[in-house]
Order: sequence, then C-alpha cells, then structure tokens
Amino acid sequence: IFEKKKRPDSLNNMYVPLGQRLWFRTLIWVIIIGGFVVFLMIYLKSMNVGLFSKRNVLAKGDEEEIIPEDIFAINYQKEIDIATMQGNYRQAVRFMYLKLLKNMSEKNIINYKQDKTNLDYLSELYSTAYYKDFFRLTRNFEYSWYGQFKINATAYRIISDDFNQFDRRINQ
Repeated sequence: IFEKKKRPDSLNNMYVPLGQRLWFRTLIWVIIIGGFVVFLMIYLKSMNVGLFSKRNVLAKGDEEEIIPEDIFAINYQKEIDIATMQGNYRQAVRFMYLKLLKNMSEKNIINYKQDKTNLDYLSELYSTAYYKDFFRLTRNFEYSWYGQFKINATAYRIISDDFNQFDRRINQ
C-alpha cells in the first residue's frame, strides 16, 4: 500500500560545477605541487647547491701545479725546456702562454691582472692588429690546457712555432 515514490532521474543527473569535481581538484593540486618542485629545483640549481647535479671531478695529475701570484718572477724558458724534455707538452704550452702574457704586459700591449680571464685579454686586443694571432694562440692554449687535449711532438712544434713567431712580432 505504501509505495515509496521514486525520485525523478533529474536529481541524479544534476549539473556539478567543474571546481567541485574530484578529478579537477586533484589535477589542480598536482599542478601546484609539480610547479613548486620545478621552481625549487631551478632555484637550487641557480644557487649552485648541487643537489641535482654531478659533482665536479678535479683533473688528476702532477701538472696541475699552482701558478705563483707573480708571473713575472718565473723563469719561463727553463720551465718550458723542462716540460718539453719530459714530454709534458700541455705544461710547456701553458708556460709559453704565461710567458706571452708577461711579455705583452711588459710591452704595454695588455694590462695584466691576476684575476683577468683570457676573454678579457682578447677584448683588450680586439681593435688591434694582434687580435687574430692572439686569438689563435689563446684557443690552442685553452684546448690543450683546459680541454686536456693530448699534444704530440708534431703538434707541439707547430704550436711552439706560432708562439715564437708572435713573440718575435711583439718584440719588434
């Protein structure tokens, strides 16, 4: 006798706003948390925290000796000869480059300072006739020293000739 009245189906199919749907709220939280994590990673990387990066490995070898503060006190020819005799051509190229910086500074071609980079010296020479040759010598030095390219005797003779030719040019 008593029958329960059925509700109309319209209540079950009622419109639910997008902001109140469970899947949409979950998606918003995933975007917020993901954005925060990405921001945190970028911030830490820019501050050089190193949490998400590989550690720098120092190059091994006895040739990585410290340069004295005063590059004007080094006997370059003696050091170049020793490195050449030992077959350590990378070290010899390094001393040739430092000798070149010393000579250029003494001739007032560049303004040498301990904390200047090779790019700083190239910038100083940009409008001079020395730029192209000095650029080539700097590139050879950086490839051999910082890039740790192995230099054989033939390549060393070519590089050494370039350094000597440039040295003669600035001493004229």
